[in-house]
Amino acid sequence: MKKFLYVYNYYPQYEESMALLEFERFFHAPYEKYHFTDIDIAYDRSVFIKVKLTLFHEASSVEELIALLAKDHLYYEDFKVVYYKNDLTHYDYRTSLREASAISEVIDGTTSLTNPKLEFAFTYISGTYYFGLLERNKDWDRYEVKPYSYSHSLPLKVARCALNLGVGSQLKASVIDPACGVGTVVLEGLGMGLDIVGSDINRYVSYKGRQNIAHFGFDPMRITKKDIHDITAHYDVCILDVPYGVYAPFTIEEQIDLIHEAYRIADRLVVITHVLLNEAIARIGFTITAQCTYTKGQFTRYISLCEKEA
Repeated sequence: MKKFLYVYNYYPQYEESMALLEFERFFHAPYEKYHFTDIDIAYDRSVFIKVKLTLFHEASSVEELIALLAKDHLYYEDFKVVYYKNDLTHYDYRTSLREASAISEVIDGTTSLTNPKLEFAFTYISGTYYFGLLERNKDWDRYEVKPYSYSHSLPLKVARCALNLGVGSQLKASVIDPACGVGTVVLEGLGMGLDIVGSDINRYVSYKGRQNIAHFGFDPMRITKKDIHDITAHYDVCILDVPYGVYAPFTIEEQIDLIHEAYRIADRLVVITHVLLNEAIARIGFTITAQCTYTKGQFTRYISLCEKEA
């Protein structure tokens, strides 16, 4: 039996490319909305993981599921059992309530229907019943509203996806965002528990970035005022949202120069650009191992995962 069930969801119109690439990076498997696996991923790392079910048992009937749980002699305070409705199998609502109640009867402790500390769920997929601990990704946008932001700032979903592509399963990797603006990527990385720092050449913008991360209780000195050319430390991963000249001209040559500096300071790069720069990236020495897009309206961001050539 697999240990986990993940439920993915995204907006096909503009998120599909990102969601599918992130899924492949996490699970090394073709995309499935309902994915059974032994790989343990923190559900709140991804904005596309809506539910994680840590599986206890699978069975061919609810009666068999109840018998298996009875043998476990489980005890929990303030728990709740629900049926997790999926798109693959229609399940009668009244039946699901009755069976959820029957399952909860064989778990010792106290139940709480309105404010449970733990939520358990059973679901029925492809002829099999599954039961486990249910975790819902309700708080993925907790850093969305911050003291300072710009209309052209990197969207939260792109920031999270870029971090997940860059870090993969290497959660101890050192990460830098050397053009961090008001700190969206740094804030999301800190929220994920990553070892991440940021810098920006603009004094006023870097100040706003420090205020943003301090607002959520993180060390403001994770963001500094610094030109990327002056960075001497080396990092495992660089996340670079290349400026594209919103308020002042920023040429393609200047954009390429930033990518060249990223090559100097990091082993792996996730670069976000508004035009494809694949040939320039290859000339610098990176190999693009994966690429996806995020499109909103008439504006497309190209997100490229780049590795140094061996």
